[in-house]
Amino acid sequence: MTRIMKRWDDVERYVSEDYVLAFQEALKSALNEKGMSHSDLADVLGVSRSRVSQLFMEGVNPSIRYVGLVLFRLGYTVEFRKLEV
Repeated sequence: MTRIMKRWDDVERYVSEDYVLAFQEALKSALNEKGMSHSDLADVLGVSRSRVSQLFMEGVNPSIRYVGLVLFRLGYTVEFRKLEV
């Protein structure tokens, strides 16, 4: 049972990392599309440039609230779909 749970924990970790990477890629694309820099995004969000840079760091784990705020301020939304398994 422990081995099964360990394997499941690994799967969940990889899935959550994929979501963060997808967010980072979407954010990068949105900034490029709008011609915005990290400093521009920091101004839009009312945070420091270093806080914005943290969003692109490996191992970052932004809250869903923060992801929602960032995307909303850029004019984007998040879509949830049922997984086909």
